[in-house]
Amino acid sequence: MTNGLRIVLLFCGVIVVIELFVSFEFSQVLRKDEKLANRTFSGEKRVSQITSYTSQHDRLTVDGSKSLSPNSPLSNLPNNSHSDVPSVSIFEPCGAADIFKNNVSKVAEVISSTGVVFKGLKVRSFQGERIIKNQLEGQAFSKPELVAGYNCSNWGVVTTIFEPTKAIKRVADMPSWCLVIVADTKTPTDYMELLNVLESEGTGTNNASNDTSATSQLDNVIFFSVDMQKEWESVKGPLGSFVSSLPWKHFSRKNLGFLFAILHGAEIIFDFDDDNYVKIDEDSGKLMDILPVKDESTGDMTLTNVSIVSIGASVFNHHAIMGPSINETSWARGFPLDLILDSHTHGKVLFQKDVPLWSQKEQVGVIQYLADGNPDIDALHRLAKPLPMTFEFGENAHPVMVPMHTFAPYNAQATIHTKDALWATLLPSTVPGRVSDIWRSYFAQSIFRDAGLRLVFAPPKIVQSRNVHSYLGDFEAEHDLYAKSSKLVEFLQNWDEPSANSVPERMEKLWIDLYEHDYIELEDVHAVQFWLGSLKQIGYAFPHLKRRYKNVAVMGQFNYVDSPSQIDNVIFWAQKHREYFHSVIAAGPFSNEQVSDLAGHLIEVISTPLNGRKNGHNDPYVNLMVALQRFKNSSTIEAVLYAHDDALLNITDLSQGIYPFPTNDIIANTKLMDRDEFSYGDPREAVTSKDDDIRHWAKSTCYRMYPNGTVSSFDNSLSFGSFQDLYAKVPLIPFGIYLQRYCNGAQMLLTKDPESAKFREKDGSMLFLSYTQADFLFVPTKYADLFAEAAELHSKHDVFLECAMSKIVDIVRQQANEQVNVRLVKLCTNFKGIRGKLSMIPSCQTHNGIQQSFGIVHPIKMNIYGYKGMDRIMDEIQT
Repeated sequence: MTNGLRIVLLFCGVIVVIELFVSFEFSQVLRKDEKLANRTFSGEKRVSQITSYTSQHDRLTVDGSKSLSPNSPLSNLPNNSHSDVPSVSIFEPCGAADIFKNNVSKVAEVISSTGVVFKGLKVRSFQGERIIKNQLEGQAFSKPELVAGYNCSNWGVVTTIFEPTKAIKRVADMPSWCLVIVADTKTPTDYMELLNVLESEGTGTNNASNDTSATSQLDNVIFFSVDMQKEWESVKGPLGSFVSSLPWKHFSRKNLGFLFAILHGAEIIFDFDDDNYVKIDEDSGKLMDILPVKDESTGDMTLTNVSIVSIGASVFNHHAIMGPSINETSWARGFPLDLILDSHTHGKVLFQKDVPLWSQKEQVGVIQYLADGNPDIDALHRLAKPLPMTFEFGENAHPVMVPMHTFAPYNAQATIHTKDALWATLLPSTVPGRVSDIWRSYFAQSIFRDAGLRLVFAPPKIVQSRNVHSYLGDFEAEHDLYAKSSKLVEFLQNWDEPSANSVPERMEKLWIDLYEHDYIELEDVHAVQFWLGSLKQIGYAFPHLKRRYKNVAVMGQFNYVDSPSQIDNVIFWAQKHREYFHSVIAAGPFSNEQVSDLAGHLIEVISTPLNGRKNGHNDPYVNLMVALQRFKNSSTIEAVLYAHDDALLNITDLSQGIYPFPTNDIIANTKLMDRDEFSYGDPREAVTSKDDDIRHWAKSTCYRMYPNGTVSSFDNSLSFGSFQDLYAKVPLIPFGIYLQRYCNGAQMLLTKDPESAKFREKDGSMLFLSYTQADFLFVPTKYADLFAEAAELHSKHDVFLECAMSKIVDIVRQQANEQVNVRLVKLCTNFKGIRGKLSMIPSCQTHNGIQQSFGIVHPIKMNIYGYKGMDRIMDEIQT
């Protein structure tokens, strides 16, 4: 075939895909009132009269039979034996990257001009009740009867309507694992007899006779038959209701396998499909271990050399950094179609670290293994890209952790769920099977971030020999993935329910909201309520919440932004703080080009040109003023937390371990760790105070300035013609910056400004507090206007940050129509030889032999400790 003819055929193929997609969009408009429950994939009516099963794992041939092509595309795959992997017939189009790239935008354009684009708006209201809280606290129902002999901590779960495959046999042969096979009405009733026949053939190495598992009696495998499932329907309580609610002939029957495994002791579930084969190690001839490295002395498991990725975007395309064999853009099924060409979603690997499967701070909730051969990609990918394809494997391949603030679709084909994420195995049943597991993954990640659960993608220990599919049938079944994924991610990124204070309550409310926004149907809302009740009924312990704060925005001040690596630094800083806060802002003298670049990473920026000033001279409080104004009318953001980029936050100390973040007080820092002082105190209280410390602080740090240019001590006992005289004769704490033009000189200009009149004391003076280290301040948005008025006056006269901040807060306190409380947290710093060194931190943690906490550490420089060091230090200082 000539290249010209190939191009013509390929172009025609892509046009067919586009036309089919547009046609399907139009058909959806005509059928918009039809319930999804009645819209299961009907490929036999639309494509070649083939038999359909509404799973994304259908095994189909054009005539409906189970015969398979003898030509296997897997024979050339490296590093594994596939003698027992069935051959399949797949369509391998010639390279279509260029045509596909040029037509992606056209697909969206055509849809928007001829059809209705899904907007994700609320289209209906849930009329039922939120029952989970009462259900969890109410009547306890008995568990179903246990099946004797099955009590494993590691379980494989699969559902199938076909005869056994050696993919299933391989999981059955994994040491220390149990396996539950969930039947459907089309599953052979003699399934276990057929599996025993398969078992006698060995695992499937090149020399099966050497396979020591060949004589296994499958006593670790339970066939969850249709009759057994029907018996569960009669169990009283939510479990029986849940079983009764699940449709037959649907992939969601797999949910019963999850419940069965949890009931029988599961702490880890391997959720897999019958055409996904665990690889065999070439050296040992044994199945690869799909669990992380285990410390035999403690039993702890650790993922080693996990790649930590920096990304600003809300969606992460993990394919880009996991070494796909095709030299073109690749993406997983469920990745938003409109973002596949957006390089901002690719992320950048910063470093590797070992990640415990379980730790106090966070846990790995899900590990999805990539697959070689015919991996989990969507129909568009298969129609436009060559197959088979592989991913990097071996010493240079690393697991990749998904940053907590972003989303990535994972599947139900080769995925591990750990104990605190078992609640998230629920598959919705009112969407097609090729949508169900992807929707599950997105829904779950919205709650993972509130429970400290992480998602990891691992290099391929799996080969997928995909059951025969019609690509166009897949395309139709995947419609919601193409049309709704972007809006779904946008919805989930902003979703919250403050009144839902447990994982079950949040899951119930989330699924209600998803129903109201047309992502699932009503039956799934009832199903999730029964599911959560079923988990309680069988004794599952839900994890506690470790929620991110959504009522506070964090503003990072970057004084120096001219370094080529500074954009990467900002992205890393934003990502790290998004582990604790939903809203982050980067502030500094960013150029227009940098602002645009950061916007591509979904990082909001406040850009303040220097205009001849020194970096950080006064723009931090100006930027804080801008941020407060931006959020003052927000319905969610109640405060702004400002911190320099080299200031590390102890979130627990700042929030006092309270959720939501307390926002009644202004929070400021002390000057030093080793003294109790009153940096942001009210010196007026010292006049009548009997506390010697308060009186000493006022006399040794505070002073008055008058519009006529004179100055006096705090108590007016001494008056001077200049600040230099005052500084020389009054025992103020030595600080040479007082005498600089931008501190004392600028304060005098401010005092003489008529605009300062409303802030003067009764004697006509401006009362100034001591300088303070001002690398941090927390201000509730209710004080936004008062803060702006004071900040603008100080900025007008270029008052230096450390001489201005305490007075700005003092003005807010004096002008507010309510009592303003300023809460002080300790600042861990040191002006001796260990300043900025890691040894500074333990010196702060213990003072005079007494353990003490701190809210801020400063300075810890990113350019000294790097991303890996900053990541570790910030995690370690949390108390």
